[in-house]
Amino acid sequence: MSITPEPSLDHAPGARAGDTAAVLVASPEEPASSETKTMLRAAQLYYRLNLTQDEVGKRLGVSRFKVGRLLDRALRESAVRIEIVHPAARLVALEDALVDRFELRGAVVVDVPATGSVADDELLARERVAAAAAAHLATIRPDGSIGVSWGRTMLELAAQLRPGWTSATEIVQLNGAISRSIRPTRAQEVVERFGTTTGAAIRLMAAPAIVGSAELRRALEDDPAVGETLTAARAAPTAVFGMGVLGPDSVHVASGYLDEAELAALQDAGAVGDVLGRFLTIDGRIASPVLDARTVGLPLEDLRTKSLTVGVAAGTGRGPIALAALRSGSVNVLVADEATAGWVLAHG
Repeated sequence: MSITPEPSLDHAPGARAGDTAAVLVASPEEPASSETKTMLRAAQLYYRLNLTQDEVGKRLGVSRFKVGRLLDRALRESAVRIEIVHPAARLVALEDALVDRFELRGAVVVDVPATGSVADDELLARERVAAAAAAHLATIRPDGSIGVSWGRTMLELAAQLRPGWTSATEIVQLNGAISRSIRPTRAQEVVERFGTTTGAAIRLMAAPAIVGSAELRRALEDDPAVGETLTAARAAPTAVFGMGVLGPDSVHVASGYLDEAELAALQDAGAVGDVLGRFLTIDGRIASPVLDARTVGLPLEDLRTKSLTVGVAAGTGRGPIALAALRSGSVNVLVADEATAGWVLAHG
């Protein structure tokens, strides 16, 4: 039998109005004593009839404090079970489990209902997770310098930010993004939106995400146009970034950074996705050191030194890269949809 407790200040411990239910449990194995019968009667009046503790005391001829002790005993002896039944409760449980399992600073898990269309599911997940990430950033209000990545989820997150969400002084692009195809990465839009909603100065990284050789990458990073931004990216105490999947839908494929042969080589090496263009295996290792040496931007070892690293994962298939990022130590606050969070906990 499930009922909703009365919204008053004198609920039994553990009960909270509007999102809990009390179940009275019968124990027929042995005859009930007089005190046990009084306890059960108090529980029935309080939980089933929604009387206050004062009203229960008057019915039973005992004090309000006696009623409180009887209800405490009913919970201790499992004569009454308090169950959280609000639909958001499972998300809170997932958040707590992620924080405990991976020793995170925080986690935000978002419910994303299925629409019946794969494409619409992806868009809805991105929109809801980005909105949750924007709200979380406004709550924790990181200040100073904030480093940001680019990609579809980060573009949506930037669109969700509202003016004054924090008092950051500088927004820094964390990794290269000049497209090698006709399809733009729109990285500048992300940085500019983060900047305009905070009043902060911005630093762009004028370089591709991946170049042809390690020597070219080093030459680019030695140039002040890239090197100064990279230095600022290293110094930023906060980083906010998305997580990319590996496959034809990857933004790195669409932007012309990876061809079919390189994509196949990454898959053979066990890559499951990327963080800042750094492709990881499921255990959090760099999948291709050779490709990584050609990648322009903040290395993951520098990301791990930051006090706040907010990783945002939204949509189908993000579980493996979210787990890889957590195992690599790149993330200390995870914002994800429920399916991603569940996959991470089931496999991590």
